[in-house]
Amino acid sequence: MIVRRCGQDYDVVIHLNNKPGMTKTIALSDGSTATLTYPTSKRYFLFVDGEIVKRSDSFETIETEYVSEVAKKTSKGHGRIDLVKHKLVNNKVTLR
Repeated sequence: MIVRRCGQDYDVVIHLNNKPGMTKTIALSDGSTATLTYPTSKRYFLFVDGEIVKRSDSFETIETEYVSEVAKKTSKGHGRIDLVKHKLVNNKVTLR
């Protein structure tokens, strides 16, 4: 299940591992497809450009890694979710 995706349409996505071992085909932002196999352990994982780059049981850890991956692609990221300043729209963080 997608928890958060990049608001600038890059392939940087946080997933909740609610179906360990499941495999599915997904479309990437460049129009190509990739096969995503959910890990058998850890609660969250970070999917970047067609591969899993980080797994963790802590949302804070995975979101920190997400922010650093987005920063490699663009300087327009929103950083970590702040419920006072941000809201989620289609799993993308936007300003209130």
